[in-house]
Amino acid sequence: MKSETAFLASMLTPDRLRRIDEVLANRTRNLVLVLEDVHDPHNVSACVRSAEAMGLQEVHVIAPRQRFEPAAKVTQGADKWLEVCSWQSVEECVAHLRCRSLALAVGALHSSSVPISVIDFARPVALAFGNEHDGASSAMLSMADTIFHIPMLGFSRSFNISVAAALGLQHAVGQRIRLKGSNGDLTPQQVEELRAEWIHKSVPMADQVLEHMRRTESEETEEVRADPEESRITIADREFPEE
Repeated sequence: MKSETAFLASMLTPDRLRRIDEVLANRTRNLVLVLEDVHDPHNVSACVRSAEAMGLQEVHVIAPRQRFEPAAKVTQGADKWLEVCSWQSVEECVAHLRCRSLALAVGALHSSSVPISVIDFARPVALAFGNEHDGASSAMLSMADTIFHIPMLGFSRSFNISVAAALGLQHAVGQRIRLKGSNGDLTPQQVEELRAEWIHKSVPMADQVLEHMRRTESEETEEVRADPEESRITIADREFPEE
């Protein structure tokens, strides 16, 4: 795998490789975005784009009716660089997050909500938003560690879901950088795995390129095996030429 990654990396420019390493240094799995039953796929796609731009590696989409398919014109390819995890229910999604010790912070207009500035984003947090019409469900709210709102100064009482997600993530990432010095917190193994994946995705027709490389290497190996005695004599003749 490492040799294949190195082979593909040799096809990329130094600037591209530097960019991959810069993005990896600011990537996190300890801040994730959760979207519950958002109806408009364009809204979900806009949220995915914002999440990738802010350095998140994961977006969790709870879609009980149908699986989310990204809108290419909206994501502009952002979905290619992160993981969009689909869930059928709030319960199974939250159970997964709990297993990873992520605190659940749910955005909602609620009597017990607190400003988003109260949340400690130095710890692992899943930032969740409900759908455009009804907001977060009672099930999501009942499992929340924190219910928050984004303060507004006008007559409007809510933001569009994609705007709310972008504002929430910008605040969260900004706080993480102030408190931790960086948004990035991937382990060395996670960095290595993602780097290999992104290099693969950066090379056009990478699978075909690798298949050609493997076939060429196999043919060269077979040629050596076909007449090993002749190969040894040739090597010996080169190393010890006759007087």
